[in-house]
Amino acid sequence: MTAAEMRAIEAAAVASGKVTGLALMERAGEGVVAAINAAWSGWGGGPVVVLCGPGNNGGDGFVVARTMALAGQEVVVFLFGTVDALPEDARTNARRWRDAGGAICPIDEASGGGATAVAAVAGAALVIDALFGIGLARALPPLLCDFAGAVARARRRGAKVVAVDVPSGLCADSGRPLGTAFAADLTVTFHAEKLGHRLAEGPAHCGEVEVVDIGLTGPPGGVTLASYGPEDLRGLTKGQGHKYGHGHALILSGGPGHGGAARLAARGALRVGAGLVTVGVPPAAMAENAAQVNAIMLVEVATAAALVERLANARSNAVCVGPGLAPGATEAEILGVCLRSGRPVVADAGAITIMARNEGLRADGHANCVLTPHDAEFRRLFGEHRCHDVIV
Repeated sequence: MTAAEMRAIEAAAVASGKVTGLALMERAGEGVVAAINAAWSGWGGGPVVVLCGPGNNGGDGFVVARTMALAGQEVVVFLFGTVDALPEDARTNARRWRDAGGAICPIDEASGGGATAVAAVAGAALVIDALFGIGLARALPPLLCDFAGAVARARRRGAKVVAVDVPSGLCADSGRPLGTAFAADLTVTFHAEKLGHRLAEGPAHCGEVEVVDIGLTGPPGGVTLASYGPEDLRGLTKGQGHKYGHGHALILSGGPGHGGAARLAARGALRVGAGLVTVGVPPAAMAENAAQVNAIMLVEVATAAALVERLANARSNAVCVGPGLAPGATEAEILGVCLRSGRPVVADAGAITIMARNEGLRADGHANCVLTPHDAEFRRLFGEHRCHDVIV
């Protein structure tokens, strides 16, 4: 969901009179604590530092602090801003925290509270990031950027960090940091995941994402919710890094008029996440392929020697060979180079036919060589056995 969609759902629920904003905040804070206990088999010890911000995300943080303190935890709360400037529901929960005996330490330059909070974070076993939530649309103030560094150092030391709704400084819609952004081991969000939890650098900053049900129902207006399990989406985003960090696939193509399957394979490699895809083609087929691909690179590969030279670049780290490949001597040499290159290899179509005719090439197959035969190609390799009778 987008941040706007989530705010619309919350507003509609409160406007209906079925729930109050204060009740939603209470459920959210209690849900964060429950998620922490579930993630780490019952949180058991060490100082807890709760960083509260100037909005309703900070109000959630006060509920977290009160709930954990009532359970016997040692909790220290820091507030960026003032209690009087908080929204009504967050202000109520700040006062409830004080009424329960809790202190609120300011995060500001004037009082030296910033340095005090950094020191507290350095000694914490658990840090709750409730500074800014899904409504943030600007860069964090410089003082809080220092906190992001302090929290990162605490994580490296072994402290756990939990973000309320979204790590502070991360755009909830794009997954991109709005300058400096916090990073968490666990992000606890409400009702549904937000786009930023899954896109761009969101997964790297959010850690594990736990969705807490706070009693909201159905999207208002024309908003449509799509539901996916975590495993459906994990790994689809590239996150940080560059294209070569996500694999360079080399797809070897046949000659003129025989490049369609290789182009389809190349597009498939892009779709599943390869950082770079190159189609290697005979010189006579270069113009034909250049007229039909854009995001895919092209290189001339006419002989086994040319392929050896190409694979000298270690960044070409996976090869697909066979689509449109003629069963000739040159093509057999090219297949041999692929199989002996040490790269993962997908052998398809013409490559399978060549292997069926060449016992030496069959022997060059290895654990990282995937064969994709149709029924006739399977019979060429293994005879008239049925598929379930043969373990490949």
